Amino acid sequence: MLFPTFSFAVFFLCVFIGFWYVFRRNLDRRLFLVAASYLFYAFWDWRLCGILFLSTAANYGFEMLVGMNRDHPRRKLVLVLSVLFNLLLLGFFKYYNFFAETANGLIGRFAGGSPASSPLFPALSVLLPVGISFYTFKAMSLVFDVYLCKLPPVRSFLDVMLYVSFFPQVASGPIVHACDFFPQIRPAVEAGIDPDSKPIEFNRASLLVMSGLLKKMVFANFLSTLLVSPVFSAPSSYGPPAVLLAAVAYSVVIYCDFSGYSDMAIGIALLLGFQTPENFHRPYLSFSVTEFWKRWHITFSSWLRNYLYFSLGGSRFGLARTLFALFFTMILGGLWHGASLTFIVWGAMQGLALALERGFNYGNRRSPRPLIGALQILGTFAFTTASWIVFRSSSLGDVFQFVKALFAGAAGPAVQSAPSPLSPLVIVLVCLGLGMHAVPERIRSRTFTVYGVLPLPVKAFCFAAFFGFLAVVSMSGIAPFIYFQF
Repeated sequence: MLFPTFSFAVFFLCVFIGFWYVFRRNLDRRLFLVAASYLFYAFWDWRLCGILFLSTAANYGFEMLVGMNRDHPRRKLVLVLSVLFNLLLLGFFKYYNFFAETANGLIGRFAGGSPASSPLFPALSVLLPVGISFYTFKAMSLVFDVYLCKLPPVRSFLDVMLYVSFFPQVASGPIVHACDFFPQIRPAVEAGIDPDSKPIEFNRASLLVMSGLLKKMVFANFLSTLLVSPVFSAPSSYGPPAVLLAAVAYSVVIYCDFSGYSDMAIGIALLLGFQTPENFHRPYLSFSVTEFWKRWHITFSSWLRNYLYFSLGGSRFGLARTLFALFFTMILGGLWHGASLTFIVWGAMQGLALALERGFNYGNRRSPRPLIGALQILGTFAFTTASWIVFRSSSLGDVFQFVKALFAGAAGPAVQSAPSPLSPLVIVLVCLGLGMHAVPERIRSRTFTVYGVLPLPVKAFCFAAFFGFLAVVSMSGIAPFIYFQF
C-alpha cells in the first residue's frame, strides 16, 4: 500500500478516527496501532508479517537479556548473538542468491569445471520482504541502545512490536532510534486523555504531507518517466546533452522520491502524536561529502555513525584507524542497499571520499569566499551525481555504457536513434528540483507560521486546491518508491 493512493487515504482515515475518537485508553490505543501497522504491512503479502514478528520477538528477547545481565562479558555475548541473528536474517532474504552465485563461480573456477555444472549452493526463489533493511536496523537499534545504557530494557512486548512495525516508518524509514521512539509512546497514546497533553501539530503535518506528495507525484514521477528511465535504459541511443541531463535529473529524482516519502512519513506519524527526526536537510548544498552525509538520509547515516563507525574505533585510535573505519563503514552502507557490485562500488566511492576529506582535513572547512564556496558545492554535487550513476545502474557494464554515451561527443558523433527527451517541461522540473534547495530556512519557517494563522476555511481551500492540482497534472498510476527495494 503506497502513501499517495486512495486506498491508503481510506486506511489512514480509519486509523486516525479510531486512534483519536474510538479508543480512549492507553492499552487500547497501543493494541490498535500495532494491529493497524500489521494490517498495513500485510497489504504487500500477509506471509511477510511472520518475518516481521520473528524479528521483533527475537530482538525483544535479546534486549531483555542484555538489560537483565550485569556481567559485561555476558552482555557483550548477547549483543554479538543479536547482531549475528539480525545479519543472518537480513542476509538470507537479501543476499543469499548473490553470495551463492559468487561462491559457486569461485568454486567452479578453482575446480576447473563449469560454475553451473554442479553448484554447491543452489539458487533459491526468496521473496524479499518489504522494508526488511529498515526494520532490521530499527530492531538492532533497540538492542544497541539498551547495551549502551541509552535506554532501560523495554519490558512491554507490545511497545517493541509498535516500535518495529510502526506503519509510517516500516517500509522505507526514517530509521528512528529506539532511544528516541520509546519515550514518545506514552505521551502519544495519552494525548487527548491527559489534560496536559500537547495538541496535534496538524498544520505542520499537513504541509509535510503536501510537500511529500508534490515531490513524489510531480517531480520524481515526471522526471523518471520522461527522462531518467528512457536514457538509463539505452544511453547509447541519446546524445551527450540528454545523457548529462538524465544524470542530473536522477539526482533530483532520488532526492524528491526519498525525501518526499520521508516528508509524508514524518507528517503521518505527527498526526498520530509521534515526532520523527528530520531525514533530509537540503543535501545538494553540501560543500563536502562529509557534510552531504550530515544532510542526506540523516537517520541512516547517524545509525552507521553511532553503531558501526564508533564500534570500529571512530577517531579515537589515530588517523589510519579513522580512515579505515570511514571506508569500511561506507562499504557496508553500500552493501546494505543490496547485493550488487554497483552498490559496493558506490559505497567504496563514498568511503574513499570521506577518508580523503578526513585525511586532508577538508570535510569540515567551508570557504568564507562566496565564489570558492560555490565551487565547493558544485564539486560535491558533481561527485554525488557521478556516484548516483553507479547507484542507479544494474551492473558495472551499464555504468561503462552510460559514461561512454556521456563522452561520445568528445570521441566522435553520438549514435542517436531515439527522439530527444529534452523538453521544456523536463528542464523546468530539473531546475525547480534543484532550486528548492536554495530556499532559505527563514522562508520555510515563515511559510509554516503564515499557514498556521490562516483561517480554517482558507486552509481547507488550500488543501482542496492542492489535491485538485495533483489530480489534474499527476500521471495515472503511482510508481513504487525507490527505497522500497531496500
